[in-house]
Amino acid sequence: MTSPLLSKLYRTEGEEQQAIVKEWLEMLEAMEEHALIGGKKFFGGDEINMVDIAFCMVAHWLGLIEDFAGLKIYEPHKFPRVSSWIQNFKSVPVIKDNLPDTNKMLALLNRRREMLLTSKSN
Repeated sequence: MTSPLLSKLYRTEGEEQQAIVKEWLEMLEAMEEHALIGGKKFFGGDEINMVDIAFCMVAHWLGLIEDFAGLKIYEPHKFPRVSSWIQNFKSVPVIKDNLPDTNKMLALLNRRREMLLTSKSN
């Protein structure tokens, strides 16, 4: 987990999780309105840079967390610039060739989350 918000979302349930969803939406709105402007393909222009790498949790991990937590945070039609950036980011060969297998990651994340939530309730 590369983001405090992602980690919190992963470790919570119910109302606490809904508050974190609100924080995620605020971050996505800021990305949409301020960071991905001017028709840029990536945060720094036409080439991937460290800012894009720093936001990889949006491109890859957020979808995984949504899947196993049964949440819907990211809706492409509400964030068209972010959506375009995600597609561009995931199409870069070095990224595409090195993303972990989604099914294996979902299985691992589900097991870890169950253990975390079980230990939290004890």
